[in-house]
Amino acid sequence: MKLSLQVVSSMLILAIAILACGAQAPATASPDVVGTAIAGTQQAQALAQATVNSSALTAMPATPTPGPTIEYVNLTEEELAALIEDAVAEAVSATTQATTAVTTTTTDDAVTAEEVAYVYEYYYYADYYVEYAEDLMAEYYALYADLATDMIAELNAIEAEVAQLNETLTSIDSSLQQINSTLQQGLAVAEESIAQLEAAAQQAQTNAQELQAQAQDMIAVLQAEQQTRVDQLSQIQPNNIPTDKIGALQSAFEFVDFANTAMGDNKLSRDELTNLTQLGKNAQAGFQQFGGAGAGGGLGAGRADADLTQFSGKFDEITAQFARGQMPQAKGNLSQFEGSLGDRPSRPRGGG
Repeated sequence: MKLSLQVVSSMLILAIAILACGAQAPATASPDVVGTAIAGTQQAQALAQATVNSSALTAMPATPTPGPTIEYVNLTEEELAALIEDAVAEAVSATTQATTAVTTTTTDDAVTAEEVAYVYEYYYYADYYVEYAEDLMAEYYALYADLATDMIAELNAIEAEVAQLNETLTSIDSSLQQINSTLQQGLAVAEESIAQLEAAAQQAQTNAQELQAQAQDMIAVLQAEQQTRVDQLSQIQPNNIPTDKIGALQSAFEFVDFANTAMGDNKLSRDELTNLTQLGKNAQAGFQQFGGAGAGGGLGAGRADADLTQFSGKFDEITAQFARGQMPQAKGNLSQFEGSLGDRPSRPRGGG
């Protein structure tokens, strides 16, 4: 019996020793198991990236829809500038979206045909607003190049930034075309081609930020220049004051005729605005001095009693509207004022 217990005890001690030795020795995993684990991790990462790309591909930008045709001559200078500001802001935003689309599709260092089409949607969106901004600036030049100075300089700087942005968008287009051509041939897209696309996108984003910074004070520049025009014109004094009521009325019609002629091409130069203001100052002085009721001076009975002094402020009002680029309002005001003046006066035979 004692022998049996000793045997059992020895066997237990031996088993414990074996287990202890096994616990101290690290287990060695087979190479196949390690390779399978790594492959599984890579596959999970690829699937996660594919999910991100797939989600992005469903978020397509809205296709720009051209609105109704705008007659730019019917807009004020400030309204046209506001359109330019909005178009520039849209171009910046669309470019940012396009660069984000590039980053999203190239994160996995591969580009598919579907992803090329996806990026192109954003490219077209940005390209549309860049071209729209350029067209609007061309309209401003056509209407206000002879009147504005500071604003023209500001737009020249903005236009230069827009041109830079357009150039980098063209680089994105070229990279996409190269990648698409490779895919159509059934070949793998080279890392160099993807790197070029990413570099073009980064440059486009930089240009967009520079454009945004350049355009941020455009409206302030315009408003300051408009006020400067008004202030300069207010310094003009009469230099040929009419000598009677007929002369005062005639000078008023000279003012109206000059304005209508000057605006025949739907634009006004700085010299034309200065000359118009001078005519207005002369006519205004005549109205104030001879325009009182009853001072007919040879006019018809109805005209003799007319009080023209009530219209003396119209000359400054109309010229100020022209100076502020409020062309539609100024032309409407001018037409209404001409109707208020009645028939054109003429000197009776024999002088007087």
